[in-house]
Amino acid sequence: GDSAMIMRMDGQTTPLSRFDSDVPMLKRIVDAAVASDTPADLRRALSAAADALRERRNPLIILVGDGAYRDQDLGEIIWDGAAPSGLVGGAGVAATPPAPGDPARPVALPDDGGDDIKARTQTFAEKRLAAIDLTHIDVRYVPVGQNGDNVGVVAFNARRYIADKMSYEIFVEVQNFGKEPAARKLVLYDGDTAIDVNTVTLGPGERLRKIYPNLSGGTDHRMRAVLEPATSPPPGASVSDRFELDDTAYALLPRRKHQNVLLVTKDNLYLEGAMLVYEDIVVWKMTPEEYEADLAKGGAVVNKNDAAVFDDYTPTTLPAPSLNLIYFNPTGDQSPFPITRTLLNPRVTETNANQPVMRWVGLSDVHFDKTSVFRLDASKNEVALALSVRDPMIAAKRDGARKVIAAGFSLAGTDLTLRVAFPLLLVNSLDWFAGDDSDLITTYQTGQRFRVPMDGTAGISEAEVALPGGKKALAPLIDGQANFYGTTVGVHRITARADGSVVAEIELAANLANPTESDIAPSTELNLGGQTLAAPAGFVPTHRQELWLYVVLAAMALLALEWLTYHRRVTV
Repeated sequence: GDSAMIMRMDGQTTPLSRFDSDVPMLKRIVDAAVASDTPADLRRALSAAADALRERRNPLIILVGDGAYRDQDLGEIIWDGAAPSGLVGGAGVAATPPAPGDPARPVALPDDGGDDIKARTQTFAEKRLAAIDLTHIDVRYVPVGQNGDNVGVVAFNARRYIADKMSYEIFVEVQNFGKEPAARKLVLYDGDTAIDVNTVTLGPGERLRKIYPNLSGGTDHRMRAVLEPATSPPPGASVSDRFELDDTAYALLPRRKHQNVLLVTKDNLYLEGAMLVYEDIVVWKMTPEEYEADLAKGGAVVNKNDAAVFDDYTPTTLPAPSLNLIYFNPTGDQSPFPITRTLLNPRVTETNANQPVMRWVGLSDVHFDKTSVFRLDASKNEVALALSVRDPMIAAKRDGARKVIAAGFSLAGTDLTLRVAFPLLLVNSLDWFAGDDSDLITTYQTGQRFRVPMDGTAGISEAEVALPGGKKALAPLIDGQANFYGTTVGVHRITARADGSVVAEIELAANLANPTESDIAPSTELNLGGQTLAAPAGFVPTHRQELWLYVVLAAMALLALEWLTYHRRVTV
């Protein structure tokens, strides 16, 4: 008469079966359960189990784990159907009214506004709305684990230098969670190439933070920090490790890309000088007449570049679609964005901090003689980078494979060229063109929902996620962000396509990076909501009490009676 449901408790509680009494099937489900690379969410699991058991007879929860749960989660439990303050229980539990005279009871005051609101606010603040109600549910605990010998990577990241994209630095943090000194070999990898090997020795509970500055190369852009057994450990240092998941951590470097940049200008020393601060570009210069003449001959010189900058010149013929474009003071019908009017003596009142082109660029104190105001179409993925009140002065868009930036003002009519913001604006623009729009690519933590910005995905509803290990999944695209739940440690590739062509592609690195999960020392006791959980006792089978069994017995008795009376000639 007993039935059981198997639940997997990780970052997302997953029922692996329905309530069933088929013991062999339940055992197969347990044997086939696969752990994910996420922390265990105790609150979510207990809440799901309590809901599943509600209205069932003799409800029992058996919690199997190492007992390493957050203190906050362990305390959010109600055993008696009411919060300790006597105000409210968990979800779906009726509040127990306070006794008269209880200071927590709202006092009926004259409707003078303030005091009544304060009393109600105090009462509401004391309600434990997030508490989990385990009233009349028997909860038992089975500890898992042998010891806490573990050394793990709890933080890892890498970034390129802003001024020198050829060099980068790495930050790594390692902690010993065991009770004995431990020795490990810490190896840093650039792709499959080891770039640093170092033996580290950590005392019990010791945490080591290291920065590796001025590293050169980073050609693969995929970095790894790996903890391996120490080949020659110091005397007394432990080399055992019972938790492999945190022995490897991943980080990504922004990809390096050298660019050929064409300046189409009659002469602008400020513009040419600003280009000299960027080491990853080769600058070519043409006059507007030379530009038009080269395109008339097929564009052999123009089209070998990666980007073009038009200074006080708006071409009637554009270069190859692979070239990204920057305009200063575009005019006429050939402007990349329609011009609505001219604004005199404008001031930048707002910049788009979410767009990488405007990162660290401040324009609020820059003076302009005049600027063109652009009309933007959000459906075409056109965004404003800088506005004067509500008038876009600088705008950007993705036009197929091409990225375009336009500034409505002339460099000859502003003091922007005299400020640090000007070369920074150019560097950010070229980094955005190259797809290298961040000096630091943040690593993600498993067990959370990833929201990954993807440029140029307007109108696309979903993206494909290539998970570590080769599996693929789909992620919805909402407001230019791919959304999916991270369950696996490693490098993920997210690809957005339109009409079969790749519109945007990005990689991200995900790590466990959770000291609570890396602390694998098992707890022999677990205190839940002020009560210490006992181990499961021996099970006493419950007898079935289905009505059909009695109906069958009654039918058999009736048939036997009829057979007996027939053969004894009673009913013949």
